[in-house]
Amino acid sequence: MTEYKVSVYYDKGTVLTIEADTPEQAEEKAKKILHEHAQADYPKEYAPSPVHRDYMLVEVLEGED
Repeated sequence: MTEYKVSVYYDKGTVLTIEADTPEQAEEKAKKILHEHAQADYPKEYAPSPVHRDYMLVEVLEGED
């Protein structure tokens, strides 16, 4: 069998609930979380080799209780 390298793209939007004193503080906390945790995990048998990673903040809204 022939081995092929196939590039894939994964996109997922998520709403995080973050406690903060201001919208700016919530945004900074979200940026840190994204930097540390935004990823897709693939089984090692496929020898994943990341070539690109994007993440962004879309909006900050005050939560409803």
